[in-house]
Amino acid sequence: MTMTTSRSPVALNAWQKEIARSYGGGDYAYLAEKGEIGAPDLDDSGDTLFRFLMIELADSEDCDTLDEAIRRCENARQQLDDAISVLQAL
Repeated sequence: MTMTTSRSPVALNAWQKEIARSYGGGDYAYLAEKGEIGAPDLDDSGDTLFRFLMIELADSEDCDTLDEAIRRCENARQQLDDAISVLQAL
């Protein structure tokens, strides 16, 4: 089961925990302390960027090293920067 299809909670890896602790000024720190996250947690967050980060950085999505987590965040940042540039050009 993967985080994207499972309704059961899955354990957070170290980088997911750090994101949960710091994201939104600590709004999701309780998930880091709990050490797991499930689909209801993601659904209830109402924050699609947080949801994206938790899914994209999951072990079940083959994000199994800190370097890979950083690469994925850098890739997302580049895509967001490109979207901002497009909007600014309007």
